[in-house]
Amino acid sequence: MSRYAVNSLLYRLKKDPEFRARFGADPLAAIADADLSADERAAFAARDMRRINELGGYLHLVLSIPGLAVHPPRH
Repeated sequence: MSRYAVNSLLYRLKKDPEFRARFGADPLAAIADADLSADERAAFAARDMRRINELGGYLHLVLSIPGLAVHPPRH
């Protein structure tokens, strides 16, 4: 696990609209060259911001990327 890689990817998603759009269309292809563990890759692909935070993603970055998190339906 690399906090640096997770947070670098979060920062890129925040600051690079073209990359964010590619990520939105195909997350796994967009992060294919990122230095992430299998757990980190799965969390990004699932857009599981809680898990990304648990894996070392800075909460400020996690919360500052509009439209990134997928919210499960409430029952």
